[in-house]
Amino acid sequence: MKIICAYPVNLDALYDLGEERISRFIQSADPSGIKSEMKGSIRSREDLISSLLYCIQQGSGAEILVESQQLAEEIEASFPWSFRLGGNAGIMANLLAELGARPILNAPALEPRLAALLHPGVGIPVSGRLMGPTLAAERPDLSSEVLHFVFQFKESDRIPSPQGPISAAKDNRFIATYDPVNTRMVSNQDFDAYCQDHIQEIDGAILSGFHLAPRDRYREIFPPRIEQIRSWKEANPNIFIHVEMGSFQSQKIARHFLRLLEKADSLGLNEDELETATEECSYPDLLPSSTPADTSGSQWQERMRKAAGLREHLGIFRVSVHTRDYILSIMAEGKLTADEELLSLQKGADAAAALAATGSAKGMPPEEINPRGLEAKREFCRQGAEAAGVGRGAFHKRDGLVVSLMPSLLAREPRITVGLGDTATAATFYKELQAIKRDRI
Repeated sequence: MKIICAYPVNLDALYDLGEERISRFIQSADPSGIKSEMKGSIRSREDLISSLLYCIQQGSGAEILVESQQLAEEIEASFPWSFRLGGNAGIMANLLAELGARPILNAPALEPRLAALLHPGVGIPVSGRLMGPTLAAERPDLSSEVLHFVFQFKESDRIPSPQGPISAAKDNRFIATYDPVNTRMVSNQDFDAYCQDHIQEIDGAILSGFHLAPRDRYREIFPPRIEQIRSWKEANPNIFIHVEMGSFQSQKIARHFLRLLEKADSLGLNEDELETATEECSYPDLLPSSTPADTSGSQWQERMRKAAGLREHLGIFRVSVHTRDYILSIMAEGKLTADEELLSLQKGADAAAALAATGSAKGMPPEEINPRGLEAKREFCRQGAEAAGVGRGAFHKRDGLVVSLMPSLLAREPRITVGLGDTATAATFYKELQAIKRDRI
């Protein structure tokens, strides 16, 4: 299967927070400018530290833009980074290639160090044909480097601050991004032309990176990309298009983006992004009115209703929410069966758990089911859902909808916390696309 993967791909620079190094970095900043709060963008060391401390304290993840190259260079020089493939599209393309698909990757900035991290089965459009990443990187017009700084922290890590030590509430990561290529959602002529000329033979598209658009430019950046998606769907109505939301710079930008999604089939987001996306939605009752309150601590009922409200508000086939404890899916009946969707969700959850536990999505996933996700599934079943015939998920049908819940697996000592959502999304999408194509034959 040929699958378009766009738009961002980059190098991730990873740093596992250690008290000594971060202490020196904090001490080099002005303490009066440091507060545990999320900034709209990063214009100084103080902004970076304030946003990082907020995410640590809340146990939440975020991605914030660095405003200047000089500050990005200072950040790079301050920590001992390790490098891996980054960018939603790049991570998903690699996994899809490993699963046997032929990803078509948008890579307008591709230097040798980044190309070496891409799977050789990833196709880069060059002059009307697909080339492997290493050969494509030899083109001088693609040679530039984009870095995203990923600060990983683990639950109970203690980080100093001017207001006193802060302990991490959960495992998560904070990303500081200086990336003038991906923030503009750049695509080159070779990618655009290949997709348009070969759209009839392309089975799916998995799209992301809209959240990287700056506050002052999103109204000019979004329309060409939305028009491109529209042109693909009009030329090939059978192409299955999934869009990942991402952590937007503001709710205003997120709402503007969501209003443009009429040609997508499916939307994916995490629990934080769901809150941003559902402010204007009403939430339908998906379970009996006598349903008791959620006691699992995982808020699955509220998230389920919000996801259903978002799907109805957008008028699309499917919305999925990936969290640490489980993956939720709300879809209209018809395109996929409940069993096919549950098997797809399990494929995604297992791939993400393998990546977290071993550092590779191809590794062996842990066996322990996340207890909060398992309790959410048990409550779901007590309230009328059916357990899957195969696998560990459950589903409920109501008013033309299929509501699915898949518990995650628990990685007790995660080696990686970034890219888990992309990995789950890509593996789920591949399995869904296989089922959709099989049903059409």
